[in-house]
Amino acid sequence: MKNRNFGIAILAFLFSISSSFAQKVTIQGSTEMAFKNNKSIKVQMIEVERSKIKVDKAWKNAFFNVSYSASANRYFKEIASTNQSYSHSVTLAQPLYTGGSIQSGIKIGKSSLDLAELNLEKTKKDIILSTVQAYINVYDAQNTLDVYTVSKKALDKNYEIQKEKYKLRLVTRPELLESERSVKDMEANIISQKATVEINKETLGNLMGMNGSDIEIVPFGVNEKFTNLVNFKEDLEKLKVSNTEYQIALKSKEIAKENINIEKADLKPVITGTVTYGTLSSQSKLSELSKTENYNGAIGVNFSWNLFDWGSRKLDVKDAEKNHESIGIQAEQVLDNLKVNLKNIYYKIQSLEKSLEALKTAVEVSEETYELETERYNNRLITLNDLLKAESNLRQARTNYLSSRLNYYYLVSQYGSLLD
Repeated sequence: MKNRNFGIAILAFLFSISSSFAQKVTIQGSTEMAFKNNKSIKVQMIEVERSKIKVDKAWKNAFFNVSYSASANRYFKEIASTNQSYSHSVTLAQPLYTGGSIQSGIKIGKSSLDLAELNLEKTKKDIILSTVQAYINVYDAQNTLDVYTVSKKALDKNYEIQKEKYKLRLVTRPELLESERSVKDMEANIISQKATVEINKETLGNLMGMNGSDIEIVPFGVNEKFTNLVNFKEDLEKLKVSNTEYQIALKSKEIAKENINIEKADLKPVITGTVTYGTLSSQSKLSELSKTENYNGAIGVNFSWNLFDWGSRKLDVKDAEKNHESIGIQAEQVLDNLKVNLKNIYYKIQSLEKSLEALKTAVEVSEETYELETERYNNRLITLNDLLKAESNLRQARTNYLSSRLNYYYLVSQYGSLLD
């Protein structure tokens, strides 16, 4: 019986898993669960929190710190009728001038936080694509299994007919054996395909943070006119402002620039204001440390400047400048690669939009051809091999069409991901 609407019918009933304990999951639901449970995302969220801590730490370098010091000494020779001394004090030190290293450190901390957040977004985006791909892999494997199951029923029916004809001596034993072989071959394909379904479900389950065997895929539709809904030229320009990977490259370039200022700060003097209180001069007896008349305070300024190191710090500055230049070139390269990738995906989508119609027609042609070959075989006009070849062609046409539709959906997802 003819079936011109195979494509619509198979997409309506595909991927129904018989387990009563399975949890139905849509493709949107699978990505939401991956957001919630995926370990890679959790790790990156921790990195964001660590970056916040580093920002706080960078700010604290601008504030004063308080330190306590104490000393006790015993001399080999007596000094002023004593061979020992004691002292202790509390010192407050406030950085007054560090050549800009503190300001640059704060800027680097903030930029590093932005970078961590961008990496989190990229990780989420990558997990979405990985989850979509895993979901499609399960869907595709189940589609193929369904096609194999339909094919198995046709081969079983043919085998039963061959057995009846063989009893009536209407077919030869080699024909009967070939029909039996085709059934067993399809049974082997079905066993292998079931294993593929289970493995792909486990992969999807790992991304979602759940047991893959508990997953039941929900069929979804595919809009096959995507290129009519987008402006490709505008999307190419959007890459500069919307693509996460390029923003990461730009942020890395920004951090590299601040690292130059950090290295330049080492060429400048460091000035620190201090307030000290305690026994500033050594006491000959430990008990004298508690006497208030021995306490004193001092306000001062410490000035230090490393004047000569054979040019080592200047070379550090040059190295930081070259690193900044290198990262800038890499950022340009990232954008160039993104544009090529977007074009590649767009043209693939465009090509698939044309070929999907042809693939659907190929299914219809293969169905009619198989029906015609069945009639011809029944009238002894062709051999059994011809009939089995027609059935194989029909099976391949069906799997090609369904796989291409799912590939089309993934390409659309990739296109959208590049613009996030």
